[in-house]
Parts: sequence; structure tokens; C-alpha cells
Amino acid sequence: MITTITLNAAIDQVYELDCLAVGNTNRVVNKRQQGGGKGVNVARVITALGGHACVSGFVGGLNGEKIEMLLKEEKLHAEFVHIAQESRICLTVINKQTGEMTELLEQGPTIQAKEWQQMLTWIEKQAEQSVYFVLSGSLPKGLPAKTYATIIERLKKKGIRVVLDTSAEALIEGVQAIPYAIKPNEEELAQLLGKVIESEQDLIQAGERLRALGIEHICFSLGAKGALFINEFGVFRVDAPKIEVVNTVGSGDSFLGGLTYKLAQGATYSEAYKWAVACGSANASEKDIAKVHLHVVEDFVQKLKITKIK
Repeated sequence: MITTITLNAAIDQVYELDCLAVGNTNRVVNKRQQGGGKGVNVARVITALGGHACVSGFVGGLNGEKIEMLLKEEKLHAEFVHIAQESRICLTVINKQTGEMTELLEQGPTIQAKEWQQMLTWIEKQAEQSVYFVLSGSLPKGLPAKTYATIIERLKKKGIRVVLDTSAEALIEGVQAIPYAIKPNEEELAQLLGKVIESEQDLIQAGERLRALGIEHICFSLGAKGALFINEFGVFRVDAPKIEVVNTVGSGDSFLGGLTYKLAQGATYSEAYKWAVACGSANASEKDIAKVHLHVVEDFVQKLKITKIK
């Protein structure tokens, strides 16, 4: 069992427009809606690949009820902690004429101390049946920057491997707890290290510094260029397959879903890295968020090569 934690879960709503006219009335030509949040997306991909995932986090109000209903319709196993305030809505507007995507993200609810304690209690219980935890996304208001670090420290004592994907202060604090794997982008890495990443060499040096802390897998998704991975055996590159990009929203979460799914299966790191890139690419070729098909992923994996570059 892989458990994903989305502390700031949302309703992901996508509007497609023929053309986005700022300052004018716009007609929506297509609308899609699903339960969302980065950890939800990771679990969605793991489930699509044939794995077993449990989604958790906070939900509240009518939006929270809607999130639970949408995940139930997808047959995703979810066990949320219910809170007093309303869950958020995240809106993505797609301009079909240009292909540009504009995201409008609500901040979400404020978590109360007793609600946080309920979450910690649930995590302690869930740790008895999970081999991996994935902690993804931003922290809701009311929770300190050390929130993910607290969870990581508790789970590591139980021998559980924790994958972290967040940003800003939550990432800085979380890294100090030494998770099993992380996936920062260049902007997040610059925040973490206090240094602008200007070249691939900068990226590699930053990853090696993080690896020296004891983090087993440092993963840098590079979009159409594939990804770089750093572990105890060196620095590796996996080039992305050639695809027609339709929607990149959720590709990073899909990447993480493929990576965690294969690592939890006991696959070699090289196999897990190829599955990560394959899943990210498979999602980018679909309209829906965190949508992958197993046969497409397997086809991509067969075409991918992993190269040691250092």
C-alpha cells in the first residue's frame, strides 16, 4: 500500500475556451471536474498502473463532500480528515487557440490544532499498512512550515520511506528531515539553496549536495528534455519520448506516481526512473489531469534509455 497525503485538497476544474479574451465575456466550450491536489494525482496514477493507493488529507464543507464523491466515482480509496472550513477550488483555463493554460488557485482553509492532531493520529495508524508515503503540495493555512518534517520524522522511525514534493519553507524544513526521495523543480531548488540555477552543471551540483545529506533519490523533471536523477551510484539522464503535448498540468505528479509505484515494487532505480519519465509524458499527451494508460506507459518505457552522465 502507498499512502498519499494532500493537506490542501481541492476540486480541480478545467475550462476550455476557443480564445481567452481578458476583460471581456468568455464562453466555456468544455468543462471537466475532478477531485484534486498533488497527492490525489499521484494516487490516481498509481491506481491506473495497477497499484494500491490510499488518499488522505483534509476536506471540509460542500466542496469537501464533492471531492469525496468525485474520488469515489473514480474508485479511488480515500480516508480524509474532515475539517470545519471549506475546501478550495483550483481553476485551469485553457485557451484552445494558443494552447496556453492559466491557473487560478484558491488558498484554501485554515487548519485548526485539533484537526492537525486528528491527522497525525490517522497517519500513525495508516503507517501500520503502508510501505511508502508521498507528501505532496502546499501547506494549508494554520500549519507550520515544519509540518512535513514532523510527518517524515515520525514515519522514518517506523521504517517507512517518504517521498516529498513541495516548495518554499515547507521544502526547506522537509529536506532537513531527510526524506527518501524529492522532486524539486528549478525554482524550488533555488529557494532551497538560495542560489539561481543557471545551467545543468548547477543542477547536478545542487543535487549532489542534497544527496550528501542522505536523501536516496534526487529527481529533476525537465519537461520535454526528460529528467535528471541523482543517487548513490551517480547522475543519470532519461530523455523524454517524442509526443504531441496536450496538457502538462499534473505531469509532475504523474512522474512521481510512476517513480513511487516502481520503487515500492522493488524495481531497480533505472527501471523506476524510466517509469517516472514515461508517466509524466503519458499525462502530457492527455487532456485530463493525471491521466495515464498502462499500455501507453509500458510502450514509452520500452523506448526509453537511461544514461549515466557522471
